[in-house]
Amino acid sequence: MEIIRHCRGYEDALDAFLSASSSITSISKLLLHRVNWKHKLILVESIINDWTFVKNTYTRDIMLKYARIGRRGSSVFFYLGYSSCVFLFSSFIFANFVNFDLPWSFEEQIYNKTSEMRMFLAAYCVFGSYTSIAYGFVEVLQILQIIVNCISHCGHDGFFFDLTMHVCGQFEVFRMEFSEIENNKEFFDRNKLGMMLKKHHRLIYLAYHLQEAFNLVILIQVLLSVILLCVEGTFYLK
Repeated sequence: MEIIRHCRGYEDALDAFLSASSSITSISKLLLHRVNWKHKLILVESIINDWTFVKNTYTRDIMLKYARIGRRGSSVFFYLGYSSCVFLFSSFIFANFVNFDLPWSFEEQIYNKTSEMRMFLAAYCVFGSYTSIAYGFVEVLQILQIIVNCISHCGHDGFFFDLTMHVCGQFEVFRMEFSEIENNKEFFDRNKLGMMLKKHHRLIYLAYHLQEAFNLVILIQVLLSVILLCVEGTFYLK
């Protein structure tokens, strides 16, 4: 409604479109997470099995290396998400508490002969004018929406990064085991070769399920990002 009516101009309509596209991406991630839960279950069970039956020390060291990389990557996602929330809250506090004397004061910009209060997310056309109590409730709901949206994005991306790093670690372990084959006699050992082929088939199987679990999510995120860039380019051209 805010995008369609854009009663306060194109800038607030663009902010509303940005928050709406982010929410759509977040909801899509959660829904597809439930739809593709079987693929993720196979990956999680594989992680449990790999860590339960570690063969030797260097295999554990490689797995720990990639596990640390996954944890650091997930932490970066969460830090960036929370930093964006802090930036948004700081801009709101600066606009309402620093520039004005009273916390519930009105913004000194007149739209349609009415003065309106600043909000975290653009919802001026939908709600219109309301009391300070109603304004407070709306702001609390918007804060919860921002936090849940941030956790959804960062949690899903961090989970994907962790699973990907574990699969990469297993490929690294497979490469190390394959490089241990030093002579032709060991190479043509049928038992050894059969075990290597089975492990390679299992890694291809895990990579397939990793792709099936997240390909639609990545497609939706890229599609909405492209649409957002096109809308922003059209806005600035105007």
